[in-house]
Amino acid sequence: MKQYSRDEVEEILRRALETQPLETLSHRDLVDSAVEAGIDAAYVEAAATQIEEEREILVEEEQIVSARKKRFLQSIYTYVVVNAGLFVIDIMSGPGWWVQWVLAGWGIALALGARRALMPDRERLRARARRRIARRSRGKWEKQVRKEVDRAIQVGVDALVDAASRKLSARAQGPSQPTRRMRVEQADAEVAEVEVVERPERKQRR
Repeated sequence: MKQYSRDEVEEILRRALETQPLETLSHRDLVDSAVEAGIDAAYVEAAATQIEEEREILVEEEQIVSARKKRFLQSIYTYVVVNAGLFVIDIMSGPGWWVQWVLAGWGIALALGARRALMPDRERLRARARRRIARRSRGKWEKQVRKEVDRAIQVGVDALVDAASRKLSARAQGPSQPTRRMRVEQADAEVAEVEVVERPERKQRR
C-alpha cells in the first residue's frame, strides 16, 4: 500500500479541490469523512472549533475597522466644514492670522486617527476583538441566567397562588361532615352498605 507524507496529503487534497471545487460541506459530513480517512473525530471537532473561533474573530475585526473608518470619514467632513467657516471668520476679522493653528492642531489629531483606522495594529486589534466577543458571550450568559431565574420565580409564585386559592376555596365550603358506613339487612337477606352523615348535635338551651 502506498504511503504519503503530510505535505503530500495536503497537496493531493488541494489539487483535488481545485479539480472539483467544493462550495460547502456540513459539519457532520466533514467529521464522517475524517473518520473514514482514519482521523480521530475528537481532533476534527477541536480543529473545527478553532476555525469557528478564528472566523468569529476575523468578523469582529472587520466590524471594528469598518466602524473606525466610518468615524474617520465623519471627522474629515467635520474638519473641512468647521475650518472653512473659521477661515472665513479669520479673513473677515482683519489682519492677524490664527486659523492656521486650528488647522495644524486638528490636522495632527486627524493624522493619528487615520493611522488607527487605515493601518491598525493587528495584535491590539485582535485583542480588542477577543474582549468584545468575551463581553458579548458573558452578556448572553447573564441574560440566560436571568431568564431562568425569572422563570423559576414565576413558577414558584404560580404554585403559591394556586395553593392559596385551593385553601380559600376549601375554607369557603366549610368543614367536611364526618360519615360512617352501616350494614343494613334487607328483606331478601341481602346485606347493603349505606353511608350515614353524622351531623353535630346542637346544644340545648337551658
